[in-house]
Amino acid sequence: MSRLSTRDAVAGGWVVCPGCRGGLRSGEVGLACGECGAPYPVTSEGIPLLAVPTDESGTAEVQGFWSALHAAIDAPAAAIVESGELAGMFDDLERLFVHREHLAVREMPIDALAGQRVLEIGSGAGAHSALFNHRGAEMVSLDLTPDRVVTTARKLDQLDPLSLAVQGDARRLPFPDGWFDIVYSNGVLHHSPDIERSVAEVHRVLKPGGLAVVMLYARHSFLYKGVLFPIRGVLQGKAWRSRQWLGEATEWMSSKRQTVSNPWTMVFSASEVQRLFHEFARVRLRKNAFTFDQIPVLGKLVGRMAGRWTGSNPAGTLLYGAPWRNETRLELWAGRYIGWGLNIAATKGS
Repeated sequence: MSRLSTRDAVAGGWVVCPGCRGGLRSGEVGLACGECGAPYPVTSEGIPLLAVPTDESGTAEVQGFWSALHAAIDAPAAAIVESGELAGMFDDLERLFVHREHLAVREMPIDALAGQRVLEIGSGAGAHSALFNHRGAEMVSLDLTPDRVVTTARKLDQLDPLSLAVQGDARRLPFPDGWFDIVYSNGVLHHSPDIERSVAEVHRVLKPGGLAVVMLYARHSFLYKGVLFPIRGVLQGKAWRSRQWLGEATEWMSSKRQTVSNPWTMVFSASEVQRLFHEFARVRLRKNAFTFDQIPVLGKLVGRMAGRWTGSNPAGTLLYGAPWRNETRLELWAGRYIGWGLNIAATKGS
């Protein structure tokens, strides 16, 4: 495997103290900052835990929700990795992304990743990071939830190009200034309690001329304007009971009983994205991600019927714990106008 050891990552300057950005050194039980002295443990799987210990809003709750979801849906994907079949899934995974007009192959320069230093913020179970590493990127995968970082690392361990998996917080990225050619984040930063700081961190760690590839949820989408806000927010009264109601109404992708709530989710308009990415020299936007399943009551039935003709892609198991139904042409067309995904390609000034 070519996943960097913690020692090599420290020696090569790949990671810094997220608190003061000082250099790290080996300590008695892991790592320590050479300037402020802050300690950072390293797990038995060689994962440095580089999130600043803090009681800041939402951190523990965010970790708890995503850890629970990970446990609920990851078993089928873990079986693929353990069986050694991961490498055989990449063609299917790329076909799935191409069919869905996904950020991972549209805004992401998938054919030109070889030798590029890429950071994924919010790697989840690691399927996106693994694909980019398979394509030759020097891949650094970061997630706030430690068990998801471990799952990502197990995928990267089966690949040859250089990689690194770390636990960390998007609000305080543990990397030097100007370190990455590309920063990728699919559907993650809108769960950050301080997205302004997170986007500023993305800008900081990019090289001049570097590319941020980010998906945020779209305010002007069928799912938000037609379902979540009028039904879950207004009719069910969630919007009046909690300012975090949208988080509580989204994200649970498992058929298993939900016992924890997602604490934080936001939606954005195109103008809000432009303001959020104001430090970047150029920002391009595109929508996608509408499915029949988003329609209340009959949508899931219509989706199942459509799946008889469109079929499904087995690589969905790596992402969602089950094969993904291929969208119809109508769904893909509608997604360009009323889709839930607001895809962003933002270039840092030279």
